Amino acid sequence: MRRAWRRLRGTRLGLGFWLATGWILLVLLAALLADVLPLARYDETLAGPPRSGPSPAHPFGTDGLGRDVLSRVVHGARVSLGVGLGAVLLGLAIGAPLGLLAGYRRKAADAVIMALNDVAQAFPALVFALAVVAFAGASLRNVIIVLGVLGVPSWVRLVRGSTLTYAGREFVLAARVLGVRDRRILWREVVPNVAVPASSYAFIGMAVVIVAEGSLAFLGLSVQAPTPTWGGLINEGRTIMEDAPNVVLAPSVAMFLTVLSFNLVGDRLRALTDVREIGLEPVRQAVAAVPAPAAPHPVRDCLLQAEDVRTHFVTPRGLVKAVDGVSFTLERGRTLAVVGESGSGKSMLIRSILGLLPGTAVRGGTVYLSGDDLTARSPAEMRSVLGPRLGTVFQDPMTALNPVRTIGAQVSEPLRVHLRMGRRQAREEAVRLLASVGIPDPARMLRRYPHQLSGGMRQRVTIAMALSCGPDVLFADEPTTALDVTIQDQVLRLLHRLREERHMAVVLVSHDLSVVARWADEVIVMYAGRVVERGPAAEVFARPRMPYTEALLQAAPRLADPAHHRLRVIPGRPPDLSDLPAGCAFVARCAYAGDRCAAETPPLVEEEGRAFACWRPLPHRPLNETSLEGTRIDGR
Repeated sequence: MRRAWRRLRGTRLGLGFWLATGWILLVLLAALLADVLPLARYDETLAGPPRSGPSPAHPFGTDGLGRDVLSRVVHGARVSLGVGLGAVLLGLAIGAPLGLLAGYRRKAADAVIMALNDVAQAFPALVFALAVVAFAGASLRNVIIVLGVLGVPSWVRLVRGSTLTYAGREFVLAARVLGVRDRRILWREVVPNVAVPASSYAFIGMAVVIVAEGSLAFLGLSVQAPTPTWGGLINEGRTIMEDAPNVVLAPSVAMFLTVLSFNLVGDRLRALTDVREIGLEPVRQAVAAVPAPAAPHPVRDCLLQAEDVRTHFVTPRGLVKAVDGVSFTLERGRTLAVVGESGSGKSMLIRSILGLLPGTAVRGGTVYLSGDDLTARSPAEMRSVLGPRLGTVFQDPMTALNPVRTIGAQVSEPLRVHLRMGRRQAREEAVRLLASVGIPDPARMLRRYPHQLSGGMRQRVTIAMALSCGPDVLFADEPTTALDVTIQDQVLRLLHRLREERHMAVVLVSHDLSVVARWADEVIVMYAGRVVERGPAAEVFARPRMPYTEALLQAAPRLADPAHHRLRVIPGRPPDLSDLPAGCAFVARCAYAGDRCAAETPPLVEEEGRAFACWRPLPHRPLNETSLEGTRIDGR
C-alpha cells in the first residue's frame, strides 16, 4: 500500500483524473450538506411555477408539481451515493473472506466456493430484485442488500485472483516455514497486498451500483416517493419531457458525470496500483524516434554484427536509455560475454537484438546476421529467424517452461513449427536432443512436467529447445544464476561442448566474472546502457583500461585473501537511467575522476584491438594486481 501511494504521489495523473475527483467531491459535499444549504425544499410543492425552465430562483427549473429540480437532484445524490457505498461494503464484507479462503486454501474449498459463485453469478439479477421487493418491500435497506449480494460474485473472483497471485510468493512461503498460523499469514501478508487492487475496484463498483440503483428506481423497485432518487426523477419526468425536458436532463447529466468520474478514478488507480507491473512500465504514447547514426556503418564479413544499437523508453520519470549506442561483432565458433552490474542494460541488449521488446520501445541502430539486416524485418518475418538461426536460453527455466505442458510437447513444438516435422519424427528428435544435453532416460522425461524436474534438468531442457533447430547464434541470458555451483559447471561445460560440436557462436550474459574469464573469448563491459570496455577476455581481465572494469575485478573474492578479510565493494550505486549525470556515468563512483570526467561524456576509443570509454584510462598493470588470478573460476 505504501508503494502504491508513493507511485500515486510521484505520477502525473492527468487533468481528467483531477476533474473526475473534483466532481465526486462536489457531489459528496452537496449530498452531506443538503439539509444545511438553501436547497432543502425537495418535497415542497408549488415552490415555483410547474414545469418552468431554469431561472435564478430555480437553476434547474421545476417539475410538474412545481418542486425545485436542483434540490431534488442534490437530495437524490444521497440515495445514489449511500446505496453505492453500502452495497460495495456489503459485497466486500461477504465476497472478500470467501475469495481469500478459496485462493489460499485451494483444493476442495476453492472448488466448492467457486462452484457456488458461478451459480450465483448466473442467477438473473432482475428476478432476485423482484423477489426481494415482493417479499420485504421497496426500501433503502432492501436495495442495498439486493445490490450488495449481487456484487458478491465479482468480489469473490477479484479477491481470489489476487490471493492466488500472492499465496505462492516467497514471503508467504517463508512465513509458513517459520510456523506462522494461516490466519496471521492471511491478515499480515496477503490482505495488505489484496487491498491494493480491491480499493481501486471499489470505485468501479460504485459506478456499477449507481447505474443499477437508477435502473431499479426507474422500474419502481427502489426507494419510494417522496424520497427523490436519480432513477426515480428520470421516471417521473419522462411523461413531461416535451414540455419540461430539464426535469429529465438534470438527473441524467448528474448520474452520467458521477458514473463517468468513478470509472475514470477507478481505472487510473487500477493502472497505477496493478500488482503485475514490475520495473519500468513504458508510457503508451507516441515517442520521437531514436536519432540515426550520422553515417551508415559498413556491413562486415562476420556472423553477427550490432551497430549503434539503442533502446529507449518514455516513463513517468523521464526518458530511460536502457541501451545507448552498443556496437560489436561476433565470429562463428566464439563466445562473447556481456558483463556488468544489474541494470546496466545486458539483458535489454539481448532483447533488442532478438526484437523481443514491448511495442512502446523505441529502437535504433542496426543488427546484421550474416549480412542480413534483422532490424528491417517485421515481427512476422522475425519468427522465421528466432529458432532456426537465433536460439535463446533464459535465466529462470521455471518461468521459461509452460507449467501445464509436458516436456515432450514443448521440445517438439519448435521442430514441428520451423522444421515441419511430423509428430512421430519430432518426438524421436526430441529424445535425441534431450540425450545430447545429458538428460538420462529422455524417452521417459518427455512425459514429465517442468515441476517434476530439478533446476539443472529444467535448464538442460531449455538448452535443448534453444538448440532444436540448429541456430547459428545461441544467446544465454544468465543461464546459471538459479543453479548451484556443481550444476553451473555442468551447464557451462555443456554449452561449451555444444558450441564446439555445432560450430555456432554464443552470447553469454553473466554477473559472474570467473565464469566469463574461463569460458568467454571476448568480453563487453556495460555500464548505464553503454559499452565502457571491450576486447579479448584474457586481456581485459589482465589489464583493464576502464576504472569500472578494475572495480568489478577487485570486487571478486580471492582464495588467497586472509581469513576475515573485508570484501571489496564498488562505492555508491549505478545511476538512474532516467536522470544520468553529465559527463561520464561512472564519475560519482570513480576513484580516478577528474574535472573533464564530470563535464564531457567520454567516447569509446579503439586502441590495439581494445576499446574503452574513459578520459583517464588505467595504464598497463602487472597481471596479479587486477586479474582474476586466485579467484574461483572452475566452480570447485
